[in-house]
Amino acid sequence: MKVAFSTTQFGGRCLLTALFFSLVVALTSMTASAAMVMKMGLGDLVGNADKVFRGTVLTKEPGMVSMGGSEFSTVVYTVSVDDALKGDFGPKPVVTLTMLGNLKQDVSTGNAKRLSVIDMNPDLAVGSDYVLFTTAASSAGLSTTVGLGQGLFRVFDGADGRDMTANMLNNHGIFDGPVKYSELTSAVSALVNP
Repeated sequence: MKVAFSTTQFGGRCLLTALFFSLVVALTSMTASAAMVMKMGLGDLVGNADKVFRGTVLTKEPGMVSMGGSEFSTVVYTVSVDDALKGDFGPKPVVTLTMLGNLKQDVSTGNAKRLSVIDMNPDLAVGSDYVLFTTAASSAGLSTTVGLGQGLFRVFDGADGRDMTANMLNNHGIFDGPVKYSELTSAVSALVNP
């Protein structure tokens, strides 16, 4: 049996959109798989980051981005820059990060759960402090933290009242568990300004 498809049969735009979406899903799967396997050291995080900074999340809003004729849900974060460690921040001490994601809850019907979006980006909480190692924005305006959760260090109070930091892997492969904020910034500065 021979099957032939033509762009007029399905509509060229529809076919291109389907091909683009398939490519995005394939690349996302490869990226997620690679991120789960590839652990990054601090040098990798700094080297692959466009910006490294400590910031406080001011807002978290839903958004949309158009790519390849399709629209994708995003989460748009506004983050104050409290301590710039690498990158150009311009005159405004505020960064806007647009990540693929969705603020809507996944829909459940019986035992089946419909996922509204493939969400592998870290989730930032409004009012929380982080040290972020962020990628440069893509042509569509999307960015994320380097190594996903590896490039997102939450800042929290230690037992002695000092600021401590740990990424989503509890600093595995970088430090021996949580470290003082000053220790992280010293290590980053040594890599940025050798």
